[in-house]
Amino acid sequence: MRHTLFIAIVVLPLFSGCEALFGTKQDDTTREIFREGRRDPNLVVDDVGYAALTPFWTGFKRPTDVYVGYDELVYVTDADGVHVLDRAGRRYVNGFLPLRGAVAVTMDRKMNLYVAARYDTVITSLNPAVTWDLAAVYKINGLHLGAPRVVDILVQPFMDGSRSTTSAQRVRLVKGSATSEERVEITGLAVLADNTLYVTRRGPSNPTGTSQAADNTVLAFEERLVNGVRDGKMVNTGQIRALSPTVPSLLSGVGLSGITTFVAPPQRDNMNADRGFIVTQGATGNIPFRVLWVDVVETVNGTEYRPRVQLLARDTSRAERFLYDQNRFSEPSGIAFSGDGRNFIFITDAGRDSLYLFQSNGHEGVNPPVGSPSTKTVRVSFGGTGNGVRQFRDPMGVAYFRQVVYVADTGNNRISRFKLNTDLE
Repeated sequence: MRHTLFIAIVVLPLFSGCEALFGTKQDDTTREIFREGRRDPNLVVDDVGYAALTPFWTGFKRPTDVYVGYDELVYVTDADGVHVLDRAGRRYVNGFLPLRGAVAVTMDRKMNLYVAARYDTVITSLNPAVTWDLAAVYKINGLHLGAPRVVDILVQPFMDGSRSTTSAQRVRLVKGSATSEERVEITGLAVLADNTLYVTRRGPSNPTGTSQAADNTVLAFEERLVNGVRDGKMVNTGQIRALSPTVPSLLSGVGLSGITTFVAPPQRDNMNADRGFIVTQGATGNIPFRVLWVDVVETVNGTEYRPRVQLLARDTSRAERFLYDQNRFSEPSGIAFSGDGRNFIFITDAGRDSLYLFQSNGHEGVNPPVGSPSTKTVRVSFGGTGNGVRQFRDPMGVAYFRQVVYVADTGNNRISRFKLNTDLE
């Protein structure tokens, strides 16, 4: 596969003594360079696409996810917890919360931070001598202020509204069992415009036709309503059972590894009210379509979850590759949707150590430059195994904000950043 790259060249004046003729160091271009990063001078101009912003950010312990919040700060999860940085990569004083095994992070429009990690607990009534290692979602306030407050903790299996009785919650709390609750993982988090939280979950127990939801599912949470007031605590309002937990299709959730909605920073008065989402399936085996767009439609008979079958119509006169090409991905691990109207979909693939960009119509790449004789999109996806500026090792998370793409490059212990060339749009 041929990958392309665009390098922006900034020409600076030779003399700085006369600002009237040559400008000032404090112009917008200079501010952007210092704020966003330095473009790597060793890269060779190939064609169009991304420019690396160096130096990449290091000092993490196998970073697993990255997210730019509605407060316009950057949140990074790694094996130790969650870190907060500004967009120049500077870490906030006391801007770290230890959370073992943190794997995913997002923020709602009220600035509540959600982090998927692990939770140690003793259930005294079950066995006071046993500590359980369970998946959990932490709801946090004030991390960027250096005074984080944990508002709520959603713990598997007690977070699942389909397990309403004590016996249903405890039946799989068995150490060493093949279906033990300790084997269940929370893999992805995303929010809607009304602050509904979506959580992707995967695990070993996936029966269908029972009152309890399968491990492989998407859970929906809302703030609890007490006497007409939202009190900040989260309750499970649904399990999306339309996704088959075991049989791959255009509407399945086999080994879910991530999720994104169509709502993302920056903050706006009117946000996209679409309740749909896109999920990634990272399980091993034959899964032809590993990235699935699910539409949520309200009907007279209730809520329906429908596959976006329009993406199967691949117009080869407009693009060479598509989101719904069979076997396009090996192990999709992270996904993000641009919240600035460009409607780009970014996907990291840990199996192929690559970063992909698609448009909302499913076409891979960005539109050709104005005046180009070509009608096809320009593919800007790239990757490969290694520690070069265009390489990754097991990338697990991706974020986008103001034309900058952030990748949690897990195996290289860094956050890689790339500037997207908007002259192509």
